[in-house]
Amino acid sequence: MVRVGIIGMGIRGNLYASTVKYNAYAEVKAVAEGNSARLKEATEQLGVPGYADYNKMLEENDFDMVVVALPDHLHREAVLKTAAKKCHLLIEKPLATSYEDAKVMVEGIRKAGVKALVGFENRWNPVMLSAKEAIDANELKDVQLIHARLNDSIMVPTRMLGWAAGSTVAWFLFPHIIDLSLWMTGKKVRSVHAFGQKNVLAAMGVDTYDSITAVVEFEDNLVGTYSSSWIYPESLPLVYDLRFEVLGTAGAIAVDCRDQMIHKMTDVYTHPGILGRPIYGKPVGFAAEMLNSFIDNVRLDTEPLVDLDQALYGVNVIDTIHRSVISRKVEEVR
Repeated sequence: MVRVGIIGMGIRGNLYASTVKYNAYAEVKAVAEGNSARLKEATEQLGVPGYADYNKMLEENDFDMVVVALPDHLHREAVLKTAAKKCHLLIEKPLATSYEDAKVMVEGIRKAGVKALVGFENRWNPVMLSAKEAIDANELKDVQLIHARLNDSIMVPTRMLGWAAGSTVAWFLFPHIIDLSLWMTGKKVRSVHAFGQKNVLAAMGVDTYDSITAVVEFEDNLVGTYSSSWIYPESLPLVYDLRFEVLGTAGAIAVDCRDQMIHKMTDVYTHPGILGRPIYGKPVGFAAEMLNSFIDNVRLDTEPLVDLDQALYGVNVIDTIHRSVISRKVEEVR
């Protein structure tokens, strides 16, 4: 039985705890959460010890793997301390919010000799897998353009996350669409030119970017455009809006996750989310499949689908995007 610890019992931590509950090969042994109300709720629901300090949790328990589901900017120390305990790691994306921190974390993980998977859950998303299979089968021939946009309702940085000012819309959302591009094409990035706006959220007391847009030049003349904003009105049918398009010399693929195949018309018109929806209480979406896959990696001693070099490179690209936002110039990936 794979013994699991979870650091951070927000939305993601609870999703992972629910997933482990239905996995025949794993069990949650303890959780850590700084918010006392969330900690109390989690321990009552799971029936396991809870800790306000994850350091104490790591000291008093033996785990095979630990899930780090902390806010974006708080991953470094938790990952390093968990790796030092020889525990395998599932880390919420992004790996870190700076390339320098990410490099230190990867060094610590490798020194400890443990497995690690960064939470790029869209690699388990059936529609994205279909797109990658078409590209791998050379159905599009030479990929020339990628257009990707991933937006959130303003509810996310103002009410869902209490720590949005400690991150950015690019650190929170770009990891998904940048990783999809790197994964699907296998291309490296040469340079980026990016722009950001600070208006709405700053006026509300949340000092972070409303939107970030980047033009990314890959090798082999592939160009990608990436845009993310988290100030969309709460009338957005889903809390997120993900569209991903790939154009090749012989064809194109367009993925639109806004339409979830059900259109509900009551007092408002909505597209209720079904991708990732639990079935009779059991989490079965791609985030759940990602965790179940990593549990298999741990128990069967196999390699995770996302390797550390890929995760580190993605952080490097997004770090470069932030440098370009600040400089307002074209920046090369270091």
